[in-house]
Amino acid sequence: MKKLLFITFLMFFSFSFAQQSEKNNGDLNNNIPQATLLSVSAYPNPFISDTSINFRSSKSQTVAFTVKNLLGTTVYEEQINATVGYNAIAFNRNSLSKGMYIYSLQTDVEIVSKRLIIK
Repeated sequence: MKKLLFITFLMFFSFSFAQQSEKNNGDLNNNIPQATLLSVSAYPNPFISDTSINFRSSKSQTVAFTVKNLLGTTVYEEQINATVGYNAIAFNRNSLSKGMYIYSLQTDVEIVSKRLIIK
């Protein structure tokens, strides 16, 4: 009798625990923000005088476009009003010297960073 009661208790406890785990996992998946910037690329890259940063946006939003040197110093910054669909940012090297830079697109929920090379 004690064994039957103990087995019943274990089954009930494990079933309750499994139900609680499924609820928690479901809550975690709902709190993960969805990517809004897709297909981010620079063309041409490497470039000599100017390039275009291309991306798709899944919603209308403000995007912060920054370019940093390898020491982490911001050398260019601009706010872009992205529309749903294809967007392009024209970037001119101006007085930047040859070398590698990191460009970033930042929204409220994500940051996408990639390499940019000036010849």
